Amino acid sequence: MSENGHQSANGHRESDHQKKVELLGRRLRKLRKERKLSPADVSASAGIDPQDLVRIERGDARVGLEMLFRLLATFEVDAQELLSLALDDAPPKFGGERFRRELPG
Repeated sequence: MSENGHQSANGHRESDHQKKVELLGRRLRKLRKERKLSPADVSASAGIDPQDLVRIERGDARVGLEMLFRLLATFEVDAQELLSLALDDAPPKFGGERFRRELPG
């Protein structure tokens, strides 16, 4: 935020990015729970620290490509499927931004 209390354009982008990080984390947690896996199960399979997984699921940590690929392999989903499933969990956007989602064939 600037001194006058307005959010800068960069701050807006960071806020949008944080929302996407949180959304991805929620989707990963939902996938884990749907498959009845513990954080320790997923961590062991993906080769990541359990605390890192917890932080990712809470939206407190960003996922690098290497870690994302390991998580995709663990859940046996591809990136498009994970991201489209994450969009299904997202509330529609209003206020000038259009909500886009591909509809099935």
